[in-house]
Formats: sequence, C-alpha cells, structure tokens
Amino acid sequence: MWPLYAAGFTTAFGAHGIAANLGGHSADAVTSLLVLGGLLALYDGAEVVLKPVFGTLADRIGARPVLLGGLVASALASGLYAVADSPGLLWAARLGQGVAAWPASSPPPS
Repeated sequence: MWPLYAAGFTTAFGAHGIAANLGGHSADAVTSLLVLGGLLALYDGAEVVLKPVFGTLADRIGARPVLLGGLVASALASGLYAVADSPGLLWAARLGQGVAAWPASSPPPS
C-alpha cells in the first residue's frame, strides 16, 4: 500500500504546489483573484465530478489500469502546465490535472 500512499501524496502535493505558481510564467494568464480562484476550483471541481465515473470504470476494467492511466494522464497534464504560455493552455492543463487526480491517487479496493 505504501506506493499507493506515495502516489496520493504526490498528486495532492503537486496540485497545491502548482497552485502556488499559477500564472507565474505568463503575465496574462492570471489577471485577477477571481481568475486565480477559478483555476484553483477547476482542479477540485473536475476531481469531485468525475469520481463516480472513474469508480465505475475501475469496477468494470479493474483498479490497476485506472490507477496507471491516471498517473500517466497526471504526468501529461503537468507537462502541459509546465509549457503553457497562454491562458487557454493553462486552463486546459489545470482541468487535465483535476481529471487525472482521483484515478492517479486512489488505492484499489482490497
């Protein structure tokens, strides 16, 4: 279980560590506190809304493929965030991180 706990910590730490740097690379990406709040909420909103979807998917195809797919998707979304140079890419990357958060950090049922 320790690798799964580590994956959960990594995705949670990454989500909030990245949040501290939102818009740091692009002057026009975060123009107000409202936009910053929207970017922060996008991650959690996507995670919460899609929990039932990924839970059902894990029941159908197994938890391991969902976990591995979530880790790959999380890495890709974080890579997109690192190179985002426009507000649209920043929003897309943040949404991708939120979508990938639950499957990447949830341990399979015992």
